[in-house]
Amino acid sequence: MPIGTGDDGYLQALGMAGKMIEAFAPGALVVALGLDASEHDPLAGLAVTTDGFRRIGQSIARMGLPTVFVQEGGYLSDILGANLTAVLAGFEAAH
Repeated sequence: MPIGTGDDGYLQALGMAGKMIEAFAPGALVVALGLDASEHDPLAGLAVTTDGFRRIGQSIARMGLPTVFVQEGGYLSDILGANLTAVLAGFEAAH
């Protein structure tokens, strides 16, 4: 994704990935949860908002697959907890 991609661009890419996942028809989904896509990440690569992370969680839940989230490490930001909570809340709300 281009530098600065925000919520809508990220969700569009996730939608395309979802179509490929659906075509593959896996029995489960493992998500490497890249919270460094945050607009507040110190490296500022992407610009996903906390609400965007909630919407990402909803989108993943709508795939209807047993899902495991793996939280990667190596980056620091005060907003990480809020963004993680948003993904999980969105996922749970869409179930």
